[in-house]
Amino acid sequence: MKNKTYLIGATLVAVAALSLALTQNAGSQVAQQANELEGSWIAKVPGTAIQWNYTMAPLDPSGHRAALTSTLHVRIPGEILYPGVIPAVDYFTPFVGEVVMTGPNTAKYTAVGYGMKKVVPSLEYPFFEQVAYICVATGDVKFARPGKIEIIHQITNYLPSADLDGDGLPDPGQAPLIALPPTPTIDTRVGLLPPCTP
Repeated sequence: MKNKTYLIGATLVAVAALSLALTQNAGSQVAQQANELEGSWIAKVPGTAIQWNYTMAPLDPSGHRAALTSTLHVRIPGEILYPGVIPAVDYFTPFVGEVVMTGPNTAKYTAVGYGMKKVVPSLEYPFFEQVAYICVATGDVKFARPGKIEIIHQITNYLPSADLDGDGLPDPGQAPLIALPPTPTIDTRVGLLPPCTP
């Protein structure tokens, strides 16, 4: 009888421990899955008018890896901040890249865009635009709270001559034209807004 009572007690303890472990594991998975790389966002540099938007499209079902596209709205021209260093441009292309989760609330990204100059076509160069410089942006991403992301961006510019193999990316070991100071943004997810009332 004593052995039977002990066996029943041990079984209940084991079931309770297993139940607790499964509950904690499920809770942990929910917490880890709460932040996914998806959606459309507006990035703002605090205290400035600098702004861009971007969209993350998941590349896997877990939402831990995403394609990134971004378009600048308001920027400070580099040729004004760094005269004689950064070439003047007429416009920027959209940025494209990827974002990867590095923890439950953190991620890293890399994106590439181009500062473009309009030119008059010629026989030697029969195009209307040329790349003035390649802009590589990388960053550390932190999911601060629902609908808010904080990012520290590192932006590095390269002359087209840094792309010796012609693949559109600066080659490994090439010196940048300039590396800008780290830039923080606070990003807001674009959700469904309430309808406008006249």
